Amino acid sequence: MFSFNEFLQRIGLDPARTRLLRHKKGESVAAWRRGRERAFGCFASFQTLNNSPYNGNVTHACHFLPGPGRPDQSHTALFLGTTRILGRWRWDGNRMPAIQDAEVIEGERGNEDVEAFDLEWIEPGHDYSERMLIHWGRNARTWSQWAGEQPKDILEIRLTAQEPPFPGFSAFLSRISEIQKFPASWLNALSSVGGIYLLVADNGDQYVGSAAGQDGFLGRWCHYAANGNGGNRLLIERGHRDYQISILEVASPDMAAADIIRRESFWKDKLGARAHGLNAN
Repeated sequence: MFSFNEFLQRIGLDPARTRLLRHKKGESVAAWRRGRERAFGCFASFQTLNNSPYNGNVTHACHFLPGPGRPDQSHTALFLGTTRILGRWRWDGNRMPAIQDAEVIEGERGNEDVEAFDLEWIEPGHDYSERMLIHWGRNARTWSQWAGEQPKDILEIRLTAQEPPFPGFSAFLSRISEIQKFPASWLNALSSVGGIYLLVADNGDQYVGSAAGQDGFLGRWCHYAANGNGGNRLLIERGHRDYQISILEVASPDMAAADIIRRESFWKDKLGARAHGLNAN
């Protein structure tokens, strides 16, 4: 393997004028999964005033997402691609960046102390998007670094871009707030089936629910993602906003909605969700 700086030089970039940005999980992952170059590019076009990674003589920025941890507790980063910095200005909500996404721009409206940038994805190195894994180092908080000052080893170059594999319905465990970050294959799997699911609040409160609609588990959970309660009275009263989600039982394709409701009632009794949880009926 060769170093990432060697990779930069091979695609015609100067490491001394290139920033490496390991974006934190959360909005960055959601933007990449939702729109890759457009949504993520727009997300990366907004930076905190006077603390921007695009300050100095930087001409390009290489973007990464956090990769899997290593046994020595150091960190890795998955390469997404490289943008050229074309322009910058104090964000006022009027002039739009070169890469635009309506959802990202709406979220930035009214923000103060923000700079906006015109970015442009470059073609050299694009073939390695989501295929190249580098060694970032031990300090994950240092998310923005000069390539020339922080050489990185390339750990792996994959044959194809890889999504994390779906863990299976019985092993699935996540949170409502993570839904927008799920890979496409996960969304497809969760929308293809329905059944009985369990919500657990941070204080341990449990809610048993069922998904029998056209979009399966995903369709039902999106209601919780939208308002935090899915229209359930006790969930509204308790004011919880996020839940751990798991699947108790997958319904067979020929199971009637009434049978799913009966299985839901069985799980409510088994887990005591009526007496000690968030189920009112």
